[in-house]
Amino acid sequence: MDKKWLARLLITLLTGLSVAQADELFPEYIDTVNNTRLLRCSQAELKAFRLIHVGNAALYLDDCKKVSRIFSAGPKHLRFLYEKAIPAKAFKDASEEYLKINLGQQYADWQAEFDAFNSHYQDIKEGDYYDLVYDPKTGLKLQLNSKLLATLDDPAQSLAYLNIWFGKEPFSNDLKDTLLNIVD
Repeated sequence: MDKKWLARLLITLLTGLSVAQADELFPEYIDTVNNTRLLRCSQAELKAFRLIHVGNAALYLDDCKKVSRIFSAGPKHLRFLYEKAIPAKAFKDASEEYLKINLGQQYADWQAEFDAFNSHYQDIKEGDYYDLVYDPKTGLKLQLNSKLLATLDDPAQSLAYLNIWFGKEPFSNDLKDTLLNIVD
């Protein structure tokens, strides 16, 4: 069985989306404004409190072989598709918590910038999606349903922000392991 077809079928079954909707929201590739094509390298289930299915996530890179070097300066794109309504405060609180845990003093040094960025999270409803788009030249962009909400300009802070999902103590170990193709 074709792996791509199987992946689309699983998204369809897990999310209740049609195959066409899944292809549209988790396309095989995304073209950036700098004419870089980012490939969908992995997808994962997104759970709150390690138990509650709230959606799915996908990781896009210019070269899927670089997935183990997630903190390298290359372009990357994370998409989170939600199947449940979630208040903005939940995103802000989780971001702050996992940045503090993973960055320590560096978080304190950059807290003002992270707080300003996190202040742009909005309440979401079922079917909404957040994109975090990292470009080494322009930093990190936060988008809701393709609408730009905020930019974190500093490239070092932008990469550090990814610790929420890929740090030593991520929001979800299962999400991290699946997106980074880590196998025990």
